[in-house]
Amino acid sequence: MTTVVSRLYDSVEAATGVADQLRAEGFPDSTISVITAADAGEIMKARVSERAAAAYAKAMTDGQAVFVCRAPFTPFGAARRAMELADATPMVDAGIGKANEYVREEAQLENLTPSILPNHPLMMTRDDYVGSGWSGWRATHALGWDTVIRRREAPKNLIRGGRYMSRGFWPGKLLSDKPRKSSVYSGGKLFLSSTRSVSTPKKSSILGGHPRISEKFGFKTISERR
Repeated sequence: MTTVVSRLYDSVEAATGVADQLRAEGFPDSTISVITAADAGEIMKARVSERAAAAYAKAMTDGQAVFVCRAPFTPFGAARRAMELADATPMVDAGIGKANEYVREEAQLENLTPSILPNHPLMMTRDDYVGSGWSGWRATHALGWDTVIRRREAPKNLIRGGRYMSRGFWPGKLLSDKPRKSSVYSGGKLFLSSTRSVSTPKKSSILGGHPRISEKFGFKTISERR
């Protein structure tokens, strides 16, 4: 997506001044045009729409000029910066207001190189981006954010105001001296245990009379290793 920012100015100097400001901020020459002829065809060559070009050509008088900037989607914030600088200089109203037109870009597959690193360009990077002032742009700069901020001391707890979770919702103590119960259930019962299993001594044999299973079936309890 490319944003075509175009304005009609009362003088060539005004249009050139806006263009020079964009160049100083890193915009490549290939993205900027200043047109002095009242010719709709010439204006359209700068990727201005037919409607806007016709309005500019009709409104232009001697000494006036049309400024055009073709700001791509990347680097982030380029289109917005172009609009800001274009609007900082008074323009001539051509009956279309501030012309900021969005043009959808189609990939030119025939222009893609068959190799990833011919002459070592950056992969998937525009030709007018490499070596231009855009290479130093950052999204944080476009949004006015700090790239690096001072490290802040971490809060002692997650609740604002310094409160603890135990005191955030009810007046509870962090530590309690209440004796710990030996059972989950009230009354002293053990979890998943019956009264019989707790009070009855543990049997040493499953069968009554305490015989061993090996003796019951006539098996040897211990056999010699062969």
